[in-house]
Amino acid sequence: MKKLQLLPLSVAVATVCYGTAFAATKTTPPATANVVLATDYVTADRQGAKVKTNVVTTAQKNESTETDLRGLLNQEPAIEFAGGNGTSQYVAIRGMGQNSIDIKVDNGYSDAQVLYHQSRFILDPSLVKIVSVQKGAGSASAGIGATNGAIIAKTLDAADLLKGSDKNYGVKLNAGYASNGKTASYGVTAFGKADNFDLLLSANRADDDENYKAGKDYKNPVDGSSVITYSALDKQAFLAKAGLNLGNHRLVLSQTREITKGMRTVREEFPAFGGTDTRQSPSYREMSKDQTNLEWTTKNLGFADITANAYLIKNERYSADDSGCGYCGNIQGPTTTTITTKGANINFDSQVGESTLVKYGVNYRYQEAQPPFYAKATDLVRGRPLGADVRNAEKTDTGAYFEAISDVGPVTVTAGVRYDHFTYKAMDGKTVSDGAINPSLGLIWQATPSLSLNANHNYATRSPRLYDAVMSHGRRGIISIADGTKAERARNTEVGFNLNHTFANEGKLTLDGSYFWQKIDDAVVNPQNRHDAVPTYRYIANVGYITNQGYEVGVGYRQGGLTARVSVSDNNPKFRGLPETTGDLNPDFAFNIGRTVTSSLSYRFKNPNLEVGVRNRDVTTTVGAVNDNSVANPIRPSYNKTDLFANWKPYGTDKLNVNFAINNVADKYYLPHSQRANSGVPAQGRDYRVGVNFTF
Repeated sequence: MKKLQLLPLSVAVATVCYGTAFAATKTTPPATANVVLATDYVTADRQGAKVKTNVVTTAQKNESTETDLRGLLNQEPAIEFAGGNGTSQYVAIRGMGQNSIDIKVDNGYSDAQVLYHQSRFILDPSLVKIVSVQKGAGSASAGIGATNGAIIAKTLDAADLLKGSDKNYGVKLNAGYASNGKTASYGVTAFGKADNFDLLLSANRADDDENYKAGKDYKNPVDGSSVITYSALDKQAFLAKAGLNLGNHRLVLSQTREITKGMRTVREEFPAFGGTDTRQSPSYREMSKDQTNLEWTTKNLGFADITANAYLIKNERYSADDSGCGYCGNIQGPTTTTITTKGANINFDSQVGESTLVKYGVNYRYQEAQPPFYAKATDLVRGRPLGADVRNAEKTDTGAYFEAISDVGPVTVTAGVRYDHFTYKAMDGKTVSDGAINPSLGLIWQATPSLSLNANHNYATRSPRLYDAVMSHGRRGIISIADGTKAERARNTEVGFNLNHTFANEGKLTLDGSYFWQKIDDAVVNPQNRHDAVPTYRYIANVGYITNQGYEVGVGYRQGGLTARVSVSDNNPKFRGLPETTGDLNPDFAFNIGRTVTSSLSYRFKNPNLEVGVRNRDVTTTVGAVNDNSVANPIRPSYNKTDLFANWKPYGTDKLNVNFAINNVADKYYLPHSQRANSGVPAQGRDYRVGVNFTF
């Protein structure tokens, strides 16, 4: 009897690290997306019936010198990270910014921020076994707020590192060095199992001892040198994970802690302004994220397989002195700002008949922002005291979904519906609630054994974001919410194809492409004038709408030790009906990113087991603002960056990897586009890197 298999989509998976592996089989979309890489099956998070999934696996990470997401996702043209180090980096997917994308770790995530984008995108790749990318509005099962995509990660398990070992325990050591910033990185992971119990402990550190240097000819406004002031950063990450198997049931309890610390400016996405730099108020600061997650999975329960988790996330900003920070209330001495997120998900997968899989479940998330203090200021507009009723802003999101995936001959049909509801309580206690129903439909037609065509049409909503936690103290005014504020609603249509062909000479060709149209109604806009020195009332509200459209095309070829890949992405986000002062001035929303082409070419020798290669990222110039009412005409110059890399496996396996790289070989000075035009942080200049990881 044929049943719907929990196997991969009919996709060509181009790995985003070096493009070294491709998938080539037609299967049916799963409840938990499985991705084929050569002979390995890697389980990603629940992403709905997507037509393409880009992933970085543990194997790719082992073969790389990179220690952050920007480096690992360098070959994904639809994603761009800004310059800077740590939380200085803005990130965009298809040009859309952090207001509408997420980083999900073990299905836990928050859409609140400490200041601008700060605190939302902390992730050390050393702790995770897989990083995957979801683009555009998700299907019904994609979770809360899936309007523009997400970067999704799963943390390591002991079983992942014990795979293929004849022992029940092991240790993995890693160390590296990068010349630009004199970065020393090192870590240790211990793992093992006994009977039904398994345990993993991991600690990693990347310490940038010096400020990094931008490319040639750059001179900073402070001392005229080529360094990016206040970019030195100490990054630490820890993971403890315990698992228990009881028959068909598995319980996993994990704790992650990630922290970045150093002398930092208030607005980390700006370089230093020069002079005394009082506007940037540099001080010793720490940004940390603690996540506790309890997960339960069960198979063959009778009516369904179940995956459920409950999580607690605490994002904190510690500052040794904010006396020069107007955003922070000019408080002298140490302060701490906290964002607390509590959430839970329960997901059911039920087989109905021979060819239909039904997915259904519920999602819950509560968020609270706690500023470092509460002010007692005066509203000069209303003539009443501010701060008397200031309270922590809160938001609760709940959702429920139903989705069916069925094979009808050569066509796989996905149809689903989702209901989301939010309750928002502002700083002054005012409460607004709203809910929306979002349908989704997807089709995959296996036209030939090697060619599949696909289309999907998804709706998704995203509730208003909490205002910046560090500014929610009342001294700079009360940020309330307008009556009738709705969740912004995305409608995304996408068509595409995947071709996977193996030639008689065993060469493998992959060709994939897609085109999408998206509109986001009732765009949610937080007050953008953060510099208003007159404390008053301002309101989160729906203002205008957003459009975006674009395409992605990629071609890859592999034969023997040769691997080649070229990918291109282009998009055109626009804000319609917003005031001139919003949109382009604050790049939380979107970026005008030039057409991006990434390419890689590598060859792996058999003896010695050595791969050498080159990769390139080329981005064209853009002119104009994403806000169609803006009088600004910003120019983002083109840039072209080339990296060299090598991976040597002395034992011929992943037991020992020795990696080398030269990033930005030509030492070019450039500004990534996913930040403010002409005033963002320059990217790193030439960087010599070496890394080693050994598992025994």
